[in-house]
Amino acid sequence: MSIGNLPVMAHDMALMIKAEVKRDLLYMKRYPLEIISFMFFMFLILIAIIYGIDFLLPKGSGISDKGNKEKLVLGYCLMQFVMATQMGWSGQIQNESQTGTLEQLSISGHSLGGVLFARGIAHLPRQTITFYILLALYRIALPGSAISLNHMLAGSLDLLIMAIGIFGISYIFAGITLLFKRVGFFFQIINFAFLGLFWIDRAKLPEILQNIYDHFPLTVGMSRLMQTLTDPVIGSPYSMIEFIVYSFLFMAVGWFCFSRMERTARSYGLLSQY
Repeated sequence: MSIGNLPVMAHDMALMIKAEVKRDLLYMKRYPLEIISFMFFMFLILIAIIYGIDFLLPKGSGISDKGNKEKLVLGYCLMQFVMATQMGWSGQIQNESQTGTLEQLSISGHSLGGVLFARGIAHLPRQTITFYILLALYRIALPGSAISLNHMLAGSLDLLIMAIGIFGISYIFAGITLLFKRVGFFFQIINFAFLGLFWIDRAKLPEILQNIYDHFPLTVGMSRLMQTLTDPVIGSPYSMIEFIVYSFLFMAVGWFCFSRMERTARSYGLLSQY
């Protein structure tokens, strides 16, 4: 790849993103009931968790405290944001492999990794809107919440940077899907583990896990969003520069792992109809 090809590659990426945005808008127009029912179902689960905690655990027991409850709610909404990307990329590969179009993508002029990246960018607006709708519904159902939507612009910037790190994780998941195809339940277990990661007390972790926690884009983004949407005056212990570096580092590692796994899948003939 030469520097002279960068404008051409950027133009091709812009065309792919434009096509994927049109594709996503067509999906929302054709299947509005599925999107609405998904958000309603996720909201019901969230409310059931909150009321269940209040009913089963006494006040002062830890998770039932107000601050921890807000962190749980924000973590749950973030889990949906993460799942929409990770499960979306791996699910798309499974669908492509079943219909035979995965082979067409693999031999097209566009790289499979580039197509996934364009889809991720195109789906970000819908995922961000869904995130804020879930938070707004939570505030309506449980008034007095410390979560405020007055700083949505700053929160959206944190979500965008976090999405870059999520793309790196999604690339690894997509590469695993190329090799093993049926991995949906495995990824669901991991995504629910992310919910616990959002709520876990960092101070109780071993030192090596604390270091991972401090550099993981999801936990860094969770910390920044928690301060932005609850108490923006205090600010997050993680600077914006650190956040950007961690996210792009995970993106680069994920892209590298995906490229290696794609090469392995190609060598074993796994990119054809499955």
